[in-house]
Amino acid sequence: MTKYWEIAQLSDGSFVLQSPEHKDDKPLVRIEFSAEAERLLQDQVAEVAQAMIGAGVQAANFLSDRPDETEPATETSLH
Repeated sequence: MTKYWEIAQLSDGSFVLQSPEHKDDKPLVRIEFSAEAERLLQDQVAEVAQAMIGAGVQAANFLSDRPDETEPATETSLH
């Protein structure tokens, strides 16, 4: 079963990664920009937040696909 998440902007201006079915639950990720960052980013705040959250999700997927480093490595030999 595939789990879906959504990026949403809350009424306080912060951005969250949350489950669309459980919006009352604590979000997985929350990003808030300072007033100075918002001034520097101008109208691209949402795009930057989306890119930041997307990079985090990609990194988490990459790390979860790596073999467990606590297990001994197996050698492969070709014959």
